[in-house]
Amino acid sequence: MIQTFEQVIGGQKMQFCASIAEGGGPARVIISRADSAESLVIVEAEGIIGAIKAEVEAPDTLVADAVRKAQQEALIERALETGTVQTTSL
Repeated sequence: MIQTFEQVIGGQKMQFCASIAEGGGPARVIISRADSAESLVIVEAEGIIGAIKAEVEAPDTLVADAVRKAQQEALIERALETGTVQTTSL
């Protein structure tokens, strides 16, 4: 499941993509620039509520919630400014 979206950063419209990470452990959504494989933000479904959301929500809803959280917390901008992957949880 990959979702692409646009966001204005520094007055410039940029393309990003978000996808559910494969592998064991808690569900994670990784956000990166659409033109790069470089990870910018990792949103993890941690804790009991996050784990339940990851199990019962449709994948596209989980990805949309993760994108919304990253945008609300300005994590994409911070990752681009600092060059450091930002992490948060649902």
